[in-house]
Amino acid sequence: MTKKDDLRAKAIRARRAIPSMEMRWASKSVEANVRSLSEYFTADLIVSYCAKSDEVQTSSIIEASLKEGKRVAVVVTVPETKTLTFSEITSLDELSPGHYGIPEPKPEFVRPVQLEEADLILVPVVAWDLRGYRLGHGEGYFDRALAGQTVPKVGLALESQRVDRIPHSRDDVPLDAIVTEKRVVRADAERFVLNGKGREPRQ
Repeated sequence: MTKKDDLRAKAIRARRAIPSMEMRWASKSVEANVRSLSEYFTADLIVSYCAKSDEVQTSSIIEASLKEGKRVAVVVTVPETKTLTFSEITSLDELSPGHYGIPEPKPEFVRPVQLEEADLILVPVVAWDLRGYRLGHGEGYFDRALAGQTVPKVGLALESQRVDRIPHSRDDVPLDAIVTEKRVVRADAERFVLNGKGREPRQ
């Protein structure tokens, strides 16, 4: 098992141990911080993942965005090619459990969009560090989708999911920011600090 695999396994166990009520309350705080972002305020089209029960929940963010007149697209997994596609929705009622039990648009509500059309993408996180590197579930779906994209990439996570340093390769795409229940971490600035003179990251 690699160090990355070990970190992922520990992070998943820790996340699954979080009581569902605690996750829901923390998700509300994450949502409030997401909606404070300038990228959110100016976004016309937001792409969001649909959360599993042990992830930071996104249904309230999706509902709020739609009520504010924003366009919202959700992630659709394609296991055969281990890729992601994206489909616009107008209501959470258009979703039903899809691959891996994750909510996806029902066939009659599939409205494909290209990721480069988006103004903001919300990304799920298993573990993260201050430089913006994240661990997902290890299949590389998001790294492949985000490679070369200039759309702002924001990870949603809890403070308890933070680790000191996540090993990464050239194929790992760092996030621009991580939003937790307590703060917004501008990861691009943190990468500059940490890669510059080796100072301690700002808290």
